[in-house]
Amino acid sequence: MKPIKYVTSVLLFFLVALSNYVSAQVDNPYNLVTDGNLESTWPEIESYWSSGEAGSFIGVDDIEIKYRIFRHPEEIGAIVISSGRTETYIKYKEMVYNLSRLGYTIYIHDHRGQGFSGRMTEDTQQGHVQNFDDYVTDLKTFYDKKVKPNEHKNLFLLAHSMGGAIATLYIETYQNDFAAAALSSPMHQPDTGTFGGVVCKGAGITTFFRGIGMSWFGMEPRYAVGQGSYKRKTFAANDPDIMTHSQPRFEAIRDLYDKNNEVKVAGITSHWLANACDASETLLENAKSVKIPVLVLQAEEDIAVTATGQNTFCKNLASSGERECEGGKPYVIQGGYHELFIESDEYRIPAITKILRFFEKQSSLKNAKEQTSTKL
Repeated sequence: MKPIKYVTSVLLFFLVALSNYVSAQVDNPYNLVTDGNLESTWPEIESYWSSGEAGSFIGVDDIEIKYRIFRHPEEIGAIVISSGRTETYIKYKEMVYNLSRLGYTIYIHDHRGQGFSGRMTEDTQQGHVQNFDDYVTDLKTFYDKKVKPNEHKNLFLLAHSMGGAIATLYIETYQNDFAAAALSSPMHQPDTGTFGGVVCKGAGITTFFRGIGMSWFGMEPRYAVGQGSYKRKTFAANDPDIMTHSQPRFEAIRDLYDKNNEVKVAGITSHWLANACDASETLLENAKSVKIPVLVLQAEEDIAVTATGQNTFCKNLASSGERECEGGKPYVIQGGYHELFIESDEYRIPAITKILRFFEKQSSLKNAKEQTSTKL
């Protein structure tokens, strides 16, 4: 064996051993899949995923929106998942498996312009949306047509990153559709350093973004500064641009995207950025409109969205005097990168455990209230 290959093999062995050791030290009360058993569990995860109900509906401007539903015959509740930018529902196979095993019915759809859903530009890899509210309207359609008719006793909204911004706008507008919402690394304010260093503030800035985002001839949206087509990344430990410390999960997700080229989404358009800036301003201003319990998870080492936006959201919500974020402020996952749902065990398990306990708390409170009302 050549020296370099030998050193690489030894290093990989120790990394795997270290990962297994860390996993064993993390409290895992819900028996979530770990870094150490992800590979051996994957066939079962894939098998469960194939049992889900696949379908589609027509969203705003006749864009086809794809979805999956996983019904639990003896459910304790139901969860609707709003995913992040560039994500597709196949990225959530492990999450769906974990939540379903615990007794939840799961609903998940691919947002317009990504995953298996329809595109709005000729370049199918562009991260683009005509109006940010279109995401919210699509989610409302999904809720009205596929979720609401089933009359779930405990219905929760779970969201990540861009999906967190969509979810926040949703619960500010449709205040009674869900019993509670858990937001992981929500995009309450984009970290614009990730998107070319531009700033989401200033008079007329969003109009400017939209203007420079259009080509001179075809008026086709253009990539924002520093953005471009899909590039396959290689895992590098302690690289925050990878947004997870977990090599097994990073490579599992990358392989899924390699096998499904149509789901690949890369850089954002200037028009998307303008809309994201508008959405951030709106959801922060309207935080006091939220009427349901909300948990905000904040990744300490996040470079995709700002802690400032999440802190401001919780501060504005508390100013209503009627409700506040669970715990009064965002719950910080120390050392965690942006992708908390596919992070290493030491970050991911505490994050998901916090979410599950939050949902259980809302279920018990709701059930207690119903029992009290019945007795009266």
